[in-house]
Amino acid sequence: MEKRLLGEILVSEKIITPVQLEKALAEQKAGGKRIGHALLDLGYITEDKLLKALGSQLDVDTVNLNDALIPVEVVKMVPEDICRRYKVLPYAVSDNVISLAMVDPLDYRVINDVKFLVHKDIKPMLASEKAVNKAISKSYGLPDEMRDMVRQIDNKLLDDDSIEKEAAKAVEASDDAPIIKIVDLIIINAVKERATDIHIEPFEKTMRIRYRKDGILREVAAPPFQLYNSIISRIKIMGKLDIAENRIPQDGRISKKVSGRDIDFRVSIIPNQFGERCVMRILDRGATVLDLEKLGLNGEDLKHFDEAINKPFGMILISGPTGSGKTTTLYAALNRIYNTGDNILTIEDPIEYSFFGIGQLEVKEEIGLTFAKALRSFLRHDPDIILLGEMRDFETADISIRAALTGHLVFSTIHTNDAPSSVTRLIDMGIEPFLINSCLVMVMAQRLVRRACEHCREELILTPEQQLATFAQILSKKPMTFYKTNGCEVCYNTGYRGRTGIHEIMMMNNEIRTMVAQKAQPHEIKAAAVKGGMKTLFSSGIDLALKGITTLDEIIKVAGTA
Repeated sequence: MEKRLLGEILVSEKIITPVQLEKALAEQKAGGKRIGHALLDLGYITEDKLLKALGSQLDVDTVNLNDALIPVEVVKMVPEDICRRYKVLPYAVSDNVISLAMVDPLDYRVINDVKFLVHKDIKPMLASEKAVNKAISKSYGLPDEMRDMVRQIDNKLLDDDSIEKEAAKAVEASDDAPIIKIVDLIIINAVKERATDIHIEPFEKTMRIRYRKDGILREVAAPPFQLYNSIISRIKIMGKLDIAENRIPQDGRISKKVSGRDIDFRVSIIPNQFGERCVMRILDRGATVLDLEKLGLNGEDLKHFDEAINKPFGMILISGPTGSGKTTTLYAALNRIYNTGDNILTIEDPIEYSFFGIGQLEVKEEIGLTFAKALRSFLRHDPDIILLGEMRDFETADISIRAALTGHLVFSTIHTNDAPSSVTRLIDMGIEPFLINSCLVMVMAQRLVRRACEHCREELILTPEQQLATFAQILSKKPMTFYKTNGCEVCYNTGYRGRTGIHEIMMMNNEIRTMVAQKAQPHEIKAAAVKGGMKTLFSSGIDLALKGITTLDEIIKVAGTA
């Protein structure tokens, strides 16, 4: 029987249209790529549908490795270097047959080589190259030290239904217990990779560990699922939580020395469908950069920011979503203006960075120590500068504004999408516009964008027509040179290394104050601010993209298209 062409299969299955096939064939001819890759690049087909069509064309079974739980004993049958070299992965074993996920299931040389190595028959199965590479990293990524510790754990413990009780005994008995070492390795590896969060999640038959790095969650190798309850029990003990309670959320804090540095971990555990989900925020004070230029502020933005933070009194607000670096920017500002002649006090939830020479207080709402109550007490301690972790209600905002009106410089954060919206948010809280106009000096909105990897960065030129299609507007009548990344070994195939900030600084002026007094809408205030010289988050991002510091895709993802 004559083999059908891939395009014919896709058209006959009504996955693509004949017109789309013609465009993909033209793309294939122009770019020298395979028809499947051309269809994917054009967005006409998903990877799953392409895989099924290829399986039908080649008459082989397909396998989805993305959610697969491959037993450790199956993975060990083929060495990692062989899997990476041949782009294969043992998926399952039955009797004397190994199911082998392959990028090219018709490569009989590879099949014979693996068959000779494992002394078993091979059943080739088609999988995408991306899924195979990811599954190899996940399956073989378990550090050697952790693998040794898993081996030390009694097999009976892995099969025992009462593992949580046994785990509690084990972790309390000895600092050398394998479970303790496994949890330490999870933490140490996250710190080494400069992650900001550790996510440990249970599913029906597997567990997942992910590190948030540069704002993106990346999955890492996890120990066997049977150890999940033991790991959670150990973390609870470290965070001084109730090991027997698994019905309600619990929050704790861990302090640990890693590579000679004192690092704090904010622990949150909540009940989930298949167990308890744990997230640990890493507060690495030693790795934090408290330098405004290195945080992305420069040029006119830095000039305006400096002008604001050196005022003798007034209020300065930083806005943005959770995780956008607001607290770090505030501390960088304090670091810039700090001198021993000022009395600086901070109220935080929680304290994220220890700062010598500054009085820091942590909110404890369970005993009635709220932002508002702490702020009232602070005003009796003769402060010059006050940093308030978050402005979240009328009472806090009202006291802060009155502090700013009575000769104090007040820094705080607020959750809004852009700088002008912060003013209307204060009005919505119940603050009178005349009070806002009397004390507000500056509002800065910020976001974090990933830095483009310099090793795999290449130019991306947009014509005016392409600009219109991308931004729904033409930024320049001439072609503009941006950059894109392809991913490489240096950036772990992500295309990015590190993050920087983009900013939107709104300095209060007479026109804006008049609009605030009239309770104008945020978009009206924004138009006036832009007219007065404010650079929007999008404009700030475009400047970075044109310099090659980040990519156009990253700016559109973070700041939108206008």
